[in-house]
Amino acid sequence: MSTLPAPASEPEEDSGPITAEGLLRRRARQKANAVALVDPPNRHLLGHTRSRTLTYTHADKAVDALAGFFIELGLNPGDRVVVQLPNFIEAPLTLLAAWRAGLVVAAVPMLWRAHEIAKVCDAVEPKALIGVSQFADDLPAERLRDIAATRLSVRFVLGFGRDLPDGVASLDAAMGAGRYDHDIMAQRVPSGPSLITFTARAGEPLVPLFRHEDEILAQGAMAVLSLSLDRSDVILNAYPCTGPVGLGLGLAPWLISGAALVQHHPFDYGMFVQQMLTSGATVTALPGAILDELAKDGVLKDQQSQLRRMGCVWSAPELADGTAEPEDASWSVFDLYPLGDLASLLLRPGSEADRATLPLGAIDLGEDGGGAVFLETRLGRDGGELLIRGPVVPQGSANGPAARDSDSFVATGLCGRAEGERLRVVRDPELIYHGGFTIAVSELDGLYQAYPGFLDAACFVLPDPVVGDRLFGAVAPSPNAPVSLEALHRFLMERGVAPYKFPDKLLVVKDIPRDRHGRILREELLQQV
Repeated sequence: MSTLPAPASEPEEDSGPITAEGLLRRRARQKANAVALVDPPNRHLLGHTRSRTLTYTHADKAVDALAGFFIELGLNPGDRVVVQLPNFIEAPLTLLAAWRAGLVVAAVPMLWRAHEIAKVCDAVEPKALIGVSQFADDLPAERLRDIAATRLSVRFVLGFGRDLPDGVASLDAAMGAGRYDHDIMAQRVPSGPSLITFTARAGEPLVPLFRHEDEILAQGAMAVLSLSLDRSDVILNAYPCTGPVGLGLGLAPWLISGAALVQHHPFDYGMFVQQMLTSGATVTALPGAILDELAKDGVLKDQQSQLRRMGCVWSAPELADGTAEPEDASWSVFDLYPLGDLASLLLRPGSEADRATLPLGAIDLGEDGGGAVFLETRLGRDGGELLIRGPVVPQGSANGPAARDSDSFVATGLCGRAEGERLRVVRDPELIYHGGFTIAVSELDGLYQAYPGFLDAACFVLPDPVVGDRLFGAVAPSPNAPVSLEALHRFLMERGVAPYKFPDKLLVVKDIPRDRHGRILREELLQQV
């Protein structure tokens, strides 16, 4: 695609369309022994082998071996596979291997449990499920095997790690075997999307987003051009490839620039500081409140730090403020807005602009970005919904809430109002932004209402500078029924619900306030708090 920048002094050896796995193979030829991927140093504490560092040659061979194994199994181009992997080096390797074999990856977060993954299987009908044997105290591969037993479409369950349960094939063994055929792989090019990620919209807890490789690479090109990334950079990535931040500031710019990608998972402040100082990281992105902590602790001034570009990730634009402004010219701050989980808009904050507002219209990256336009914003004709279009923007199912309109715009699920040449995003009361996830409030209402000790229940939120929204439950208990937060948590856990959907506290009310149409009046709940 024309927007992909070529790293300086690197000849363009390949003709034809540029693909993510093709970029890896090119890097393996150009800089065979350069560091490509680095594991988190605490990997072994999460139930796995010790952390590893792979050169581009080793990474390319691992991708070949995995792709060859997928082909040997009988997976065909266009087949869908659900991948649930932590932010270890296996995550980008598996994505690239699946694409090299012509497969479509449905990427799901590590925090998802049986409740969410079963819904994904029903929606995309995968042929295979891929996970890990253990992650801290959790056993993801065992869960995937149990889900597969009730889903006719699933033929294989595959996993990384030691002591995989019966019925789960080892991908570590497949990488060790190293069987592949380049001629067969060259013929396995899917015509449709390469990646499916998931978000939520008001009243719809699970909305698939279909991403083509061009859109993924365009998101990376936005970062490379805007931040002037090159092969000397080290990207410290704390976001998984299940959303636009991990894709747009991790996987894609790593491949385009030829930099090194250092993975971090799960978020651990002390471990992150250690990685930042010892890995030579030059670029990273975190929630603004955490960057504030780094600044207060003096980490950003540490002589060992090589950090030059720091991104503030805002789960919702209205939370943006003056966080982590540079104190000298040696490093710069940029903002990342994952707009409705569709695309990450990357902006450098200007002194004259309110960071809680966004540009209205075509967004030019400016001189550093060569004037490229990757994203255009506008407000919907029939209301204040924020719409976006551009080469970085995926779409949802036809006629769904994230489908392209006649002008190729996609609805973000965010609301806004125009303020001159900018727009201010305002909260949709039916959506929650919590810990990097977009959640439909209606889903949490239903989950809490299903608890047998409640006559009625509803979710409400209070803002939090780190997680975005903090969850609470308002409950009207049955007469003489005890109200126990721990009992509700056990109930949700038994139903296989992701733990980030558990409320932090419960508020006992006489009844849940509703309007004459039965809609919950959440503002009245907040007033009771």
